[in-house]
Amino acid sequence: MSDHEGPRVRGVVLAGGRSTRFGDADKALATYEGRPLVARAADAVAAATEGPPLLSVATDEQADRLRDALGDRPVEPVRDDPSLSGPLAGLAAAAAATDAPWLFACACDMPLVSPGSIDALRARLAEAAASGDRADAVVPVVDGYDQPLHALYRRSTLAGALADRSPGDALMGLLDGLAVERVAADAVDAPLAEATTNVNTRAELAALRESDAGE
Repeated sequence: MSDHEGPRVRGVVLAGGRSTRFGDADKALATYEGRPLVARAADAVAAATEGPPLLSVATDEQADRLRDALGDRPVEPVRDDPSLSGPLAGLAAAAAATDAPWLFACACDMPLVSPGSIDALRARLAEAAASGDRADAVVPVVDGYDQPLHALYRRSTLAGALADRSPGDALMGLLDGLAVERVAADAVDAPLAEATTNVNTRAELAALRESDAGE
């Protein structure tokens, strides 16, 4: 559990996707360095936020499968909001499930998410608050691209923004209506570029394993 000063942050691991590009296997249960991807993400989130991580899922059956993979790691499953799709559905479920002022959200297919990468965003949030700047989201930027699936969100503002969304809306459009504090990955002493690496296919996961083996 985090010992940060500042606003309380609850974490959510977004795991309700259908993994269509991963073949017939459940991507969240694929392993990296001997641990299921969902377990690696949940461990990192638990270490850097307050309370057991929320786990957004599409079905109760999926929740049961993922809980088995998590072992003794306590999580709180929440069902994706049926009025939305993709990551927005999981974010909406998480925003409704907690009263924490802030949410940290990450995808379950990010094998390298770490407490340090989350701490870097929390530190930037604290800096913005100290300078009087209001932020609704703290988002890493890697190679010029926002990374909204490894980001902090002000829960109240997020809930309001999601209420105006429709099924099929994309995650990137959500940021357009928020005051975003962007964190360049090469401007902080934290592995943000690595942490935001996701694996959509088995080939991408295999390549990541081979890259680590070659180091």
